[in-house]
Amino acid sequence: MTKLLVYRFSAMGDVILLLPVLKGVLDANTDVEIYLLTQPGFFPFFKNIDRLHLVGADLKAKNKGILGLFSLFNQIRKEICPDKVIDVHCVLRTYILDFLFRISGYRVVSINKGTWSKRQIIKSKKISFLPTTVDRYSNTFSRAGYDVKLPSPSLYSQVSVPDNFSQVFNKPILIGIAPFAKHQQKIWGIEKIENLIERLNQLYDVNILLFGGGKAESEILNQVAQKYDNCIVSSNYFNLDDEIRIIPRLAVMVSMDSANMHLASMGSIPTVSVWGATHPALGFAPYMQPKENLIQYTGDELPCRPCSVYGNKKCIYSDEIRCMQYVSVEMVLNRITQILSGE
Repeated sequence: MTKLLVYRFSAMGDVILLLPVLKGVLDANTDVEIYLLTQPGFFPFFKNIDRLHLVGADLKAKNKGILGLFSLFNQIRKEICPDKVIDVHCVLRTYILDFLFRISGYRVVSINKGTWSKRQIIKSKKISFLPTTVDRYSNTFSRAGYDVKLPSPSLYSQVSVPDNFSQVFNKPILIGIAPFAKHQQKIWGIEKIENLIERLNQLYDVNILLFGGGKAESEILNQVAQKYDNCIVSSNYFNLDDEIRIIPRLAVMVSMDSANMHLASMGSIPTVSVWGATHPALGFAPYMQPKENLIQYTGDELPCRPCSVYGNKKCIYSDEIRCMQYVSVEMVLNRITQILSGE
């Protein structure tokens, strides 16, 4: 059995996008087993996959810095002794690991992230769809000599819902909404989220499940949920494992360009994603979702869009984030209505 060591430490959305590729490699190569080196917090995404082994990296303590990475390298070489190493992250800490493995005689294959092509689109504003992150991952394994048979969603193991599912949800339709993203320029705005919830309540007998993490996000979500009897904050009832079991029961997920968008798309859920400063053409579109689910402003009044690859550049219109302002509640609601009506 050939042992492949694969590492990707962050961000959450990029790690989730590894799921179909790892499954695709294992399905197409029955003589291969994969050791995925990542943060333990991401383990729930990859549970119950035959021949996929999860290896944790403690990058904030034990494996922090050059000495910590050297210790991690020695641990892997001793406990796993991989036949090949595949770096699908390509940042400073993985470059250090790459170097250590190479000088020790291991073959290391690294991803081409297409950084130059993405920057050219940002600079020129001439939109052309680049290979997706999933495509780039697949290409890396192909260059390493392995076939990839990308699977269709749903990619999560078929498991029962959490025990308290029926107690929490009492409506015939369940819609997920994930209002937040890592950067402000990718956030639609809580006022529009509340407007959307009100419109959905007028049209459907629905439960709304709000996704978000961390103290600040949870406080905002709880303030929203207090206004509606049918609105539930997921983190008040469920952990990440539970959410992965619940997502396949959603009728629709509404999300920003964020990890929750990718999480829902892997569950074969219609995922209506709202795009502002970033653009799906740069390779971060949700897995196997139709273009109609990508909601964005496409007019000529904002020649600044997209302004960055990751949404981390301050908006030139101060804090207005005009590209998000131009995405109306009606645009999102219309697409949800089409999905729920089976169009």
